Amino acid sequence: MKKIFILSSVLLLLAACDTDFDVNAQWQETTVIYGLLDASTDTQYIKINKAFLGEGDAMMMAQYSDSLNFNPNHLEVRLHKLTFLPLLSSYDTLMSITLDTTIVDKQDGLFAVDNNIIYRAVVPSGFLRNEYVYAISVENLVSGNKVSSITEVISNFTFTSFNSATKLGFYNPSQPDSAKYRSKTMLWDKVKNGMIYQLDVRFNYLEDGILKSLLWSQEQVAFSGSTTMNVKLEGEKFFNFLALNLSSNNVTRQFSDLDLVMTVGTENLDTYIRVNEPLTGIAQQRPQYTNIYNGIGIFSSRYTHTEAGINLSNDTRDYLIEELDRGFQ
Repeated sequence: MKKIFILSSVLLLLAACDTDFDVNAQWQETTVIYGLLDASTDTQYIKINKAFLGEGDAMMMAQYSDSLNFNPNHLEVRLHKLTFLPLLSSYDTLMSITLDTTIVDKQDGLFAVDNNIIYRAVVPSGFLRNEYVYAISVENLVSGNKVSSITEVISNFTFTSFNSATKLGFYNPSQPDSAKYRSKTMLWDKVKNGMIYQLDVRFNYLEDGILKSLLWSQEQVAFSGSTTMNVKLEGEKFFNFLALNLSSNNVTRQFSDLDLVMTVGTENLDTYIRVNEPLTGIAQQRPQYTNIYNGIGIFSSRYTHTEAGINLSNDTRDYLIEELDRGFQ
C-alpha cells in the first residue's frame, strides 16, 4: 500500500474552510468540484467544471458547454479510500478507483444543457464506511494542475423503536375535537459523522390509475449536543399539506403508501448549506466557503435511509375519503 501526502493542506482546510478565490483571475485554472458520497448507493457522482474567463458577455459564454467542461481525456479523476497512520501522521491508501464519465440530462437554464458531463464511480459493497476517510484527486494531464479534497462519510442510520409494519395514525374520531388529530414522533440517535438530518414523507397515491407522489418535507434538525433527536409528524399539518397540494378537480384518487426518507449530512455539508442560504440582512456580501484544495466547491458526504411501504391507520384513511374532499376512494 502506498502513502498519500497530498492531503496535509486539505486537513488544515477542514479546520478553517473560508478561502477567498478570484475565479476570474487572468491565466489561472480554477477547478470547481461538487460531490456528495452516499454509502446507501453503489454509484457515486461528482460534478467537475472549470471557471471560465473571456472577452464578451459572460451570459453568452455560459451557453456553450466548452466554457464549462474540461476535456474528459485531459483529466484523471480518482477516489481514494484512506486510513490514518498516527505514528507517521499520514494516510495510507487502501484502495483507489478511477472515475469515468457519463452524460446526464439537465433542465434548461442559464448554463449550457448539452454535453452535461458527470464523473462517475461504481464502488464495491462496503467500500464507503464511516471508520475511513475518502479523498478525491483531480489532475489535469495537460496543464499539470492538481486539485484534491478529503471527507468523512456516513454509512448507517436507523430510527429508534420504529417498525415499518406499524400503521401511522394521524386521526382518531373517538377523541374529543381538540385531540382528534394525532401526531407521530420519529426518534433517532446521532450517527457517526452525521450533523444534519432531513426527514421527508413521500405520500404515494393513484390518480385516475396513474401512480403519483407528494413530498412532505420536515424541518431540518441539526446535532446540538444531545445524542437523541426527533421530528414530530403532526396530523393536522399532514392533512393541510395534502389539501394545499391536491386539487379538488373531478379526479379519482386512491392512497397507496408512505415512504419515510431520512437524509443525513456531514458538518462540512451543513456549513456549505448555511453559507449559501438566501441573504436576508442589510449586508449582502456572501462569505465564500470551500473544502477543495486548489479549487472551489464542496466534497462531502450524505446518507439516505428509506423506510418504504408504510400504511396509514383505518381512521386516517377514512378521513382521506370522507373529510378531505380530494377525490379519495
